Amino acid sequence: MFARIRADFSASAAIAGLIALVATYSGPVLIVVQAAQAGHLSHNLLSTWIWAVSIGAGLLGLWLSLRHTMPVIGAWSTPGVALLITGLAHYPFTDVVGCYLVVSIIVAALGLSGLFTRLIEHLPAHLLSAMIAGVLFEFCAGIFRSIESTPAVVLPVVVVYVVCRRVIPRYAVALALLAGVIVALPGAHLSRHGLDLSIVTPEPTLPTVSAESLIGLGLPLLLLALTQYATSIHILRSAGYAISPRSVVGASGLMSIPLSLFGNSGINPAAIVGAMCASPECHEDPRRRYISGVVCGIGYLCIGVFGASVVALFAQLPDGLTSTLAGLALLGTLVSSLSSAVANEKHRESSVITFVVTVSGMSFFGLGSALWGLVAGVVFSLALAKKPALTPVAPSKSEAAAVQSERT
Repeated sequence: MFARIRADFSASAAIAGLIALVATYSGPVLIVVQAAQAGHLSHNLLSTWIWAVSIGAGLLGLWLSLRHTMPVIGAWSTPGVALLITGLAHYPFTDVVGCYLVVSIIVAALGLSGLFTRLIEHLPAHLLSAMIAGVLFEFCAGIFRSIESTPAVVLPVVVVYVVCRRVIPRYAVALALLAGVIVALPGAHLSRHGLDLSIVTPEPTLPTVSAESLIGLGLPLLLLALTQYATSIHILRSAGYAISPRSVVGASGLMSIPLSLFGNSGINPAAIVGAMCASPECHEDPRRRYISGVVCGIGYLCIGVFGASVVALFAQLPDGLTSTLAGLALLGTLVSSLSSAVANEKHRESSVITFVVTVSGMSFFGLGSALWGLVAGVVFSLALAKKPALTPVAPSKSEAAAVQSERT
């Protein structure tokens, strides 16, 4: 195995894995902190929570990347964690952990039984592509919002990316990252003050279960998890990888069950950064892109050991740098997703509906716009498919005689 990794290793794939790692911790992990503050959790519980999601994501990414030789990036559901900002204010943390446990068991059962495989086979591919395009659109549009807010950092990154795309396209994102670091270093306030990189001592929580928390929090978490799985699997399939939903969902659910006792809200393959690592920008050879998943997985494991103390380190990154790099790396996937979504003229309108609803950012019952975009596209497709067929009316005898006389 190690010989294979050495033979397949490439700088571009490793850089893609590092960017995925930075993108995960510089944004979504701060939502974990906000949710913990809403629930008034102790620093040790917060550290345990970050340890659990990091270790789970790292193990999942390493296992699936090495087993299937494809770039699988482990992650946790950002919308799912965002739900907890309000959820922890209404439910005890023990009930929240109970929801995690129940949802993980259901996900594992759906995956291992093959029910999820049958479900995803019935989801229209063009609607999934439109939903993915809607999600990626926000990240790519973030490039230009970042130019407005931090032009001194972002503009050099964009210029280097454009030049390198013309000269050495494989390393365009990597060199753009290097340019961003060089530009950002003089204004960074890097110091050891306030950074306490202490190793986490995981603290399990005994779960409790209540009908109120299962309906109000558990059900939305389950629906978001299934949407996340469907999205990430479709991204890998669109990139040419024959991924098994049973293997992905089953492994994710099984790994999440024990880690849920430590605050893991559920691990799954990443969709956004997963698209970045599955694209040609990672490596021109699809069989060597799995290195990005390996690098990112090892990074997760290393960072997870330090728990909440690592948040201060990623807070030192300049505003706009991470979002710009992620947006640039996802441009190619956005183009391919949009092309797939509108390729068939028959389904073009329903795909546009899905895309627009996803981009809108609407939210109902705690469920995000990606899920509602998919629902809207399916409903619209079904409504158009139910058009009543026109029944031909037989002509009367007099009309038939008139037609016959005209012919003769």
